[in-house]
Order: sequence, then C-alpha cells, then structure tokens
Amino acid sequence: MRQCISIVATFALLLAALPAQAEDHKQAPKAQQVVVHLSHFTDDLHRCFMALKVAGLMQTHGAEVSIFLDLEGVRLAQRRQELAFTWGADSPTLAEYYDKFTAAGGKVVVCPHCAKSAHVSQGGLRRNAEIATMPALGKLLVDADKVMDY
Repeated sequence: MRQCISIVATFALLLAALPAQAEDHKQAPKAQQVVVHLSHFTDDLHRCFMALKVAGLMQTHGAEVSIFLDLEGVRLAQRRQELAFTWGADSPTLAEYYDKFTAAGGKVVVCPHCAKSAHVSQGGLRRNAEIATMPALGKLLVDADKVMDY
C-alpha cells in the first residue's frame, strides 16, 4: 500500500511539474515571412508607393518582409534611378519609404532575369538590394507565409 501511495505521490508531483517545464521550452513565436511582389516603377507609381507603405507597415507589426522586384520593378532598386517622386499631399518621397524600409531590416530582392534584361548589375543597385539567384528566389517564395502582389 505504501508503495502504491508513493507511486501516486510521485506521479502527482510529475504532473504538477509538466506545465512549468513546458513553459521553459516555449520559443518565441516565429515572425511571419512576407514577400511583397512589385512589377512596376514609373509606369504605375501608385503601386510602388503602396508596396513600400504596406511592406513598412507589416514590418512595424513584426513581420520579416522582403520586396521582390521583377519586370519594371527592378528599376526601383537601380542606384541611378531617381526616387524623388511623391504620391498625394504631404507624402514622403519614394526614396524615404525605400530607405526607411531597408534601414529597418527589409530586404529588396531583384529577379535575375529581369535585372539582366534591364542591364542592371549588382554593382548598380541601391544599398540593401541584391540580385537573387534562382535557388534563393525559389526558397524565398516557397518559405513565405504571405505573398502580396502590386
């Protein structure tokens, strides 16, 4: 009988300790991986502004955000392109949105085929932008929790 009570008491102590041990092993929630896809530049400035604004907004809410540029969008990352455009009254410039996004850790990823077609090289890109490899681009898109398209 004592042995039975001892086993029950040990079992009760183990059960009581389980929630505390489980909390010790909890990890911080993984940040959402978001890709904002942008295919436009001066052909549709409204889309450019929306892509950068929304990317920055999601960043401020804890998401890890990458902007994927293809087609005309690659020009946004091109260093020689002027980004002094505004959209709407009292709007920051496109350059200000880009700089704020990248300064906060946002990544700008350029399609390698589109960069080649536009004669854009890695050396001609703005700070914090890079031409992706196809495997890296595939991984970025597959690992994304959300993809937004502009």
